[in-house]
Amino acid sequence: MRKIAGLVILIVSVMLLGSAMNQSFINKIKSEKYFDHLDPQAVHESPLFKAAFVHSNKWAYGDLYGMSSLRQYKFELEPFKRYIPKPGRQSTNHILYIIGDSFLADKTLTGAFDDFDNVIFLDRRFAFGPTKIDTTKQNYLLLEFAERNLNGYDINKTDEVRWTENEIKNKVNLRNTPVQAVSQPSASIFERINKIIFNKDLSRNLEIILFDNKLAAPFHEAKAALNYKLFDRVAKEVAVSTDKKRLLFNITVDTASQQSAFRPKSDQAVDSIVRNLDLARDYYRSIGFKKVFLSIIPNPASVYDDKRMPYNHLLERVEQKTDLPTVPLYKIFKTDRRNLFYRSDSHWNPAGLDTWVNETNKALKP
Repeated sequence: MRKIAGLVILIVSVMLLGSAMNQSFINKIKSEKYFDHLDPQAVHESPLFKAAFVHSNKWAYGDLYGMSSLRQYKFELEPFKRYIPKPGRQSTNHILYIIGDSFLADKTLTGAFDDFDNVIFLDRRFAFGPTKIDTTKQNYLLLEFAERNLNGYDINKTDEVRWTENEIKNKVNLRNTPVQAVSQPSASIFERINKIIFNKDLSRNLEIILFDNKLAAPFHEAKAALNYKLFDRVAKEVAVSTDKKRLLFNITVDTASQQSAFRPKSDQAVDSIVRNLDLARDYYRSIGFKKVFLSIIPNPASVYDDKRMPYNHLLERVEQKTDLPTVPLYKIFKTDRRNLFYRSDSHWNPAGLDTWVNETNKALKP
């Protein structure tokens, strides 16, 4: 009996280890454990998969709750509005491109703006480009930044692949046929095996499989509550607002972080950001965009916890110095009596997004 039990334990251990080594499999688990609540109808899982990998609800209550497990901030996220074109709307022949971040990722914005027939979103968190525009349309661009992501912005240090000056001169970026991407050499079998065996995320992957699920959530919450009540300690990625009403992304408040709203910013640092925005505008105009706009989304800490320490007002200082037409938001968000950000997530809620859409509609007049 002991031999059988030992054999079973060995088999299960090997299976767990093999699963944790397979990053593609882990990515599938993460996608369906964490984000199935966003579109339940699109999730197709076998009963065996559901039984073996119990779903996690950590992201359904916000990324900051997911990182901290503080039950008093366990608020279920509201679904976002889908902005679809109104029936019978006349074509404007205008297309809006948005280069943005997680605040606008996965949002349906096709019909959000009155003066544009379509919205094309490009996520700067991942490599993309070079951007090719439709020469039969009038193309406009909106550069969207979360305030924390604007710190140290340098167009030459992004993951965007850009056209060369020679390609622009020869109008390669305006051709109708797509440019063939240079194929990367495939990894050898030995390189792939080495990557699997020495997976740097092995420990975290095992934790995802074994402990990151609904069954383990009460234990995570109990541990987090004990640390918070006895030692006033929370997960390093998270901070509690001074009024205790919400969680904040720690890098936006910790002055040791370059992204902190309370880290002093010199005029030279602001000027550097503005110069890079000018370089970005000049580049995008050179590849065919008719006009380039700027929209900076304030940090929740900048709106709801600006008395925590002296606020550096980076957002307003950049808006005042740049020549780009902007979508001013800070004062609007600051004076709005509604809550415009999730209390357990680092992003805005549907009311915040809708406020941005309304203000952007006013600013984006071709």
